[in-house]
Amino acid sequence: MSSNNRPPVSIARLVRKMKLPGRENKIAVIVGSITDDLRIFEIPKLRVCALHVTARARARILKAGGEIMTFDQLALKAPKGQNTILMQGCRTAREAHRHFGPAPGVPHSTTKPYVRSKGRKFERARGRRKSRGYKN
Repeated sequence: MSSNNRPPVSIARLVRKMKLPGRENKIAVIVGSITDDLRIFEIPKLRVCALHVTARARARILKAGGEIMTFDQLALKAPKGQNTILMQGCRTAREAHRHFGPAPGVPHSTTKPYVRSKGRKFERARGRRKSRGYKN
């Protein structure tokens, strides 16, 4: 599976989503990696199944009394997926997504151009200024 289809999930997002009502004592299933987030201090006891867990995230989850399992362990524990919550990270968080969309020169486009710098000499000529021929 491509990395675009398995975005990373931070511990903060995991904790926030598992605090919702009706989700206590359920297993969070993430097709991707779980990363550490220094902005969150208190981590509750979590039961997690993921493709990959970073070293610091693994240490913090286990220190809080949580459980980390692989997908084959999950298949033995919950063969039909009972008491599991399927989650994923934000797919459009990658910087590359800023360059997708209508062309950067088109009117009302917020697409980021692939340009070396943002200086006086870079993409500031015709089409960008009225004084240089035309302005879209």
